[in-house]
Amino acid sequence: MPESRKGNQKPRIDIYKNGDIWLADKTIRLVAAYGIELLEWQKQELYRWMALDDEGKWTNPDCGLLVPRQNGKSEVIIARIIGGMVFLGEALIYTAQSETTVNEIKRRIQRFFYDAEEEIRDMLTDEFDSEPKSLDYVELRNRGRCIFRTRTRTNGLGSTNDVLILDEDQEETDAQQEALLPTISSGKNQNYQTIRAGTPPSGGGKGTVFIRMRQSVLDGKSEELCWQEWSVETITDPDDVEAWYMANPSLGYFLQLKAVKAESTKMALDSFNKMRLGWVAGKENQRAITDDQWNALIVKKVELPENPNLVYAVKFAPDRSSVSLCVGVLMPSGLVHVELMDRKPMSAGMHWLSMWLLSRWRGCNKIIIDGAAGTTLLVEELLRSVEPGRRKRLSKIILTPNVKEAGAAYGSFYEAVDQKLLTHYNQPALTMSIRTVKKRDIGRDGMFGYATMNNDIQSDPTEAAAFANYGAIRFKATRSKSGTGQSVSV
Repeated sequence: MPESRKGNQKPRIDIYKNGDIWLADKTIRLVAAYGIELLEWQKQELYRWMALDDEGKWTNPDCGLLVPRQNGKSEVIIARIIGGMVFLGEALIYTAQSETTVNEIKRRIQRFFYDAEEEIRDMLTDEFDSEPKSLDYVELRNRGRCIFRTRTRTNGLGSTNDVLILDEDQEETDAQQEALLPTISSGKNQNYQTIRAGTPPSGGGKGTVFIRMRQSVLDGKSEELCWQEWSVETITDPDDVEAWYMANPSLGYFLQLKAVKAESTKMALDSFNKMRLGWVAGKENQRAITDDQWNALIVKKVELPENPNLVYAVKFAPDRSSVSLCVGVLMPSGLVHVELMDRKPMSAGMHWLSMWLLSRWRGCNKIIIDGAAGTTLLVEELLRSVEPGRRKRLSKIILTPNVKEAGAAYGSFYEAVDQKLLTHYNQPALTMSIRTVKKRDIGRDGMFGYATMNNDIQSDPTEAAAFANYGAIRFKATRSKSGTGQSVSV
């Protein structure tokens, strides 16, 4: 492997519209004069982002960049911010998921102006004379301005900005997009632009926007979207040195060959492909549970023991569209059987659910209820509907799980599926939900939950099954109840 070899400067996917590149050229010369020397691929990216039509408007108002980590996308973003502020007096918003990333980009933009010669240094407004590190923006006398925020703190962005830059965009959620896009709807330059830059998402990420937009490009549904991507199309052998150079434009410049070689021997196959080769897993690869895993657990019939340890689990969908009711029972074999008892839209109300539980609560070990859409209302209705003398007993049976308990439930369900410790009836609604869920990070300490990859199919059946499995294992004490040898059925 010759040390003189350099990374591929042309992206595998390169979709854009041509325009006048005079502004990009001026920006490249400006940042180079103060120590930011861009590689050829970084210059080409600026030519896409800053191309202008005959009326001085952006030829590519919606842009996306996917490139593996540590290849220098930050330098392209910094140059874009500086060029827009200095030459156009633009108002920009820079956002990233990590506060560390936001602070580093802000620091580098500030340092560019503080360390520049007098002509550029004097463009800063008076409040920056003493280098105020606490301010979350940089502003110039020509009204050029850039605000720096994490996407978890979007208040105060205002509605008079021209450009929205979303770094680490693989983490952008639909809710964040909804909050951020209106901020550039009435910019003073009347020339909006959105730039998304990221890497392939990890398996536990919550982001949906970046990959959805990428897929629309691949499907030919977004002809207006400018998109550049350095990646391998399919999962690739980590020893394929040719793939290293094709997917990493900065390899051999500042990205070290020895470091990539070390990664190829230490990282898992899918991790190396995502982080170093830019591979974007299809939905099948993002799934938390595969068809093979789930199908291996199918049974035709279950015979309950004489005094079954029944746990009922209710999960309200995150989007408030539906509610699922599952049962979990610990069998003499040590396996847990889970079953979706019912699922209805929230428009059907909650009375059916409370009546179902009220007629059965004396014969179960636990009722687990989760989901912001209806937990409080359901618990209140259940307690209100029993005699005052029995409310205390019912309240002890009801569990509204905290984050730690939810994480334990989702984790134990994943392990139970993987280790073949549960059974199910292959019910269509539950199986369809299983096929469309991926992992999502919750809380801390590596805990995860489940999130849908299809907005038309929610995750509540899967999550209800997870709580039913968890409850059946945790609350094992047998209660005295009637009924023997009956099959659990829908």
